Amino acid sequence: MQHSHFILLLALLAAAVNIVDLTVVLRTGRARGRFGTITREGQPRRFWRYVYAGYAVLAGCAVVILWALISPASF
Repeated sequence: MQHSHFILLLALLAAAVNIVDLTVVLRTGRARGRFGTITREGQPRRFWRYVYAGYAVLAGCAVVILWALISPASF
């Protein structure tokens, strides 16, 4: 039970950072990739893969947050 607050805080922090990153990426149309900048016009497939991966991370954070709230004893 002691670790559930720490896990909850980490998941909330990761979600907040990811939300800020997705907001900037969707507004500017540019994302930072491993091999340089990914643009919406230049590399649309890689750009949208980056955005969808960000949404998947948000979904994972939501699952962890719900799990920590519903069953804190499992941590």
